[in-house]
Amino acid sequence: MRNCHVQTILSAILPRPDVNFDREYLQMRDKGIVALDWVMSAQPKIKKRSTILLIIPSITADALSAGALCHSANQRGFKTVVFNRRGHGGSVLTTPKLQSPGDPSDLRQVVKYIKLKYPKSKIAAVAYGTGCGLLISYLGEFGSSSLVAVGVCISPCYDVSERFSHAMSSIYDYIFLFRLKAILCNHSKALSEVIDMNKAMQSATFQEYDASVYCKLYGYDNMDEFWDRNNPIRDVDDISVPVLCINSLDDPFNAESDIPYDLFKYYPNFLLVATDRGGHCGFLEGIPQKYWADHLCLDYIDAVLEFTIKGYTHNNRAIVRSTI
Repeated sequence: MRNCHVQTILSAILPRPDVNFDREYLQMRDKGIVALDWVMSAQPKIKKRSTILLIIPSITADALSAGALCHSANQRGFKTVVFNRRGHGGSVLTTPKLQSPGDPSDLRQVVKYIKLKYPKSKIAAVAYGTGCGLLISYLGEFGSSSLVAVGVCISPCYDVSERFSHAMSSIYDYIFLFRLKAILCNHSKALSEVIDMNKAMQSATFQEYDASVYCKLYGYDNMDEFWDRNNPIRDVDDISVPVLCINSLDDPFNAESDIPYDLFKYYPNFLLVATDRGGHCGFLEGIPQKYWADHLCLDYIDAVLEFTIKGYTHNNRAIVRSTI
């Protein structure tokens, strides 16, 4: 499928496989609530020590948007859970605070909770779109203590300060901003004490929205301070686990010029798969349509974890063993 817009739109509207979720609410230290949607499964492959697949959707998406990956992961024996930010995915907002794009504090509490619940399981994380910024921020801020063994980012945006500080450039930008405002509107009662709702709803660019919402909620003095604390690649030096990034060069939301090729050149734990076609979070192929990137990310996770456990051997002699 050659057209990037068809890839992007179809990936958003095509029906997903039927997946049943069991929702669990987790209270944060500040009394905020996040929702964890666990995939319900009768698969005999899934055992107590099965790898936990933690999925982080785009900031405007939910568990249903990741239904194809949830289904495939379930079939392959992963115990899968989708992380919904506070106030997202149909959950209630109990505090006047939305999670900013690069604040990993809630995700940290979620990962620690999962590790406490399944201490013998490895945790792998997969993120989509703007959810990738949160995953990269988390892996960078917590480094070798992240408790995550491997990460995958599908259609990530890297230097978001560069990407979102410019004027709106496509219809996708306007759709994304509209959906952000819809989430804000759903929680106007809880947030109106802290932010000027009229000003936020009238914002015409991402920078105006971030200044009206996140700067007020987090007490940032200006946008420079906001980007210093939310740019995903701010702590990339400290990421200690393998990370696969899958980008399409025809992505209508993230331009090819936004891909930091030097990042993959100088950091050996980062791997880039760049395709000519795929749109934004699309990567559809075949009839019926299958999500090629979903299967690639599961293959990658399996390979990394197998290497972690068994090491690499040649002629029955150990050559290298991962220290993850």
